[in-house]
Amino acid sequence: MKKIITALLLSSAFIVANADTVYVDGKAVNQKIIDQAMAQIKKNPMAAQQANNPQFKKEMLQSIGMQQAILAEGNAQGLDKSQAYQDKLNEIKPMIYAQILQDKASAKPITDAQVKAKYDQMKAAAMKQQQYDVSHILVKDQKTANDIEAQLKKGAKFADLAKKYSIDPGSKANGGELGLSDGSNYVPEFTAAIKTLKKGQYTTTPVKTQFGYHIIKLNDIKAGSAAQIPAFDKVKDQIKQELQMEQTKAFFDSVKAKHKVEVK
Repeated sequence: MKKIITALLLSSAFIVANADTVYVDGKAVNQKIIDQAMAQIKKNPMAAQQANNPQFKKEMLQSIGMQQAILAEGNAQGLDKSQAYQDKLNEIKPMIYAQILQDKASAKPITDAQVKAKYDQMKAAAMKQQQYDVSHILVKDQKTANDIEAQLKKGAKFADLAKKYSIDPGSKANGGELGLSDGSNYVPEFTAAIKTLKKGQYTTTPVKTQFGYHIIKLNDIKAGSAAQIPAFDKVKDQIKQELQMEQTKAFFDSVKAKHKVEVK
């Protein structure tokens, strides 16, 4: 049904459109309506890329014109006074209100000072975040893991055993080396095990995760570095979007706190 409606909206029936204006029944559609509709369309990233395509613009103008034609026909039939219209309006009213409230919440612009403050906060957090230089040997079963533990106790080199036994293709060739990480990209059991080790130590009991059994070695601990954070100019737009999302979320959280919602 939606495909049929979309096709009808893109139809040129009853509408004459050029590159700038749409006419319905010989009367130009209010430019404010066109501008608002086009602005909404451009919020879609794929549509925004086509904004300067003449054919795409013509199709969108035809769609806007067809919407106005439907509005004119509905008004002519008095649908706005019907119960069917009121029922449908009540169905979509929460979505309309949500959009208006979201626009209201986002109306206060995010300043450059706020973006820079957030960036500085991220850099400060990175400086405090320890980085763990870790190697591991991953095997499928505990017996193999125990055998590797025994070989390590006898003086075998960790890297040699990783190359021989590990089933992790990403680190096997490098002697089990995983590189630097704050631990957030590992499964919880793995990260917890890292934090029990001192520099140069390895786990004396295999660590079981969803991937198998690990023998983990902590090669080094390094202090956080601001170099982990990309240059400000590269991330400022992303940070601004995040702040806008935080602003909107804070607004709706306040609405949620104000109105008690329960499911019983």
